[in-house]
Amino acid sequence: MKIHALKYSELTTDQFFAILNLRIKVFVVEQNCPYQELDQFDLISTHIFGVIDGKVMAVGRIFQKDDIQFIGRIAIDKEHRKKGYARSIMNFSLNYIKVNYPNRKTVLSAQEYLIDFYNSLGFKLMGKTYLEDGIPHVKMIYFN
Repeated sequence: MKIHALKYSELTTDQFFAILNLRIKVFVVEQNCPYQELDQFDLISTHIFGVIDGKVMAVGRIFQKDDIQFIGRIAIDKEHRKKGYARSIMNFSLNYIKVNYPNRKTVLSAQEYLIDFYNSLGFKLMGKTYLEDGIPHVKMIYFN
């Protein structure tokens, strides 16, 4: 999988369409969360996406708010899960932040069942479980 990092303004229409298409398939259709997937943070994000055989199969995004970097919208195509692609996207994202925004805190909103995965990457729990679109989530933090 070849991973790319492009700001919104650098994405082609086809790339942005493929990123949103995958996010909608995972977050809206698979997880049955009928909410607007596109938001104002897409405009200020660096979009991380992995391509296999010319198709976007893994995505995420990074954006800054105040002095904190946020990682979110990590999604892997259903047929490509359990192959380490989520770890690859996360490691790429964390390295991108380390290089471009050194000494910044990084925060994410993790689905509760993924706590161990994010712990294995160095994230620590921050607060209690809360519901986001009916799904239990926790805030997690990483110091680079």
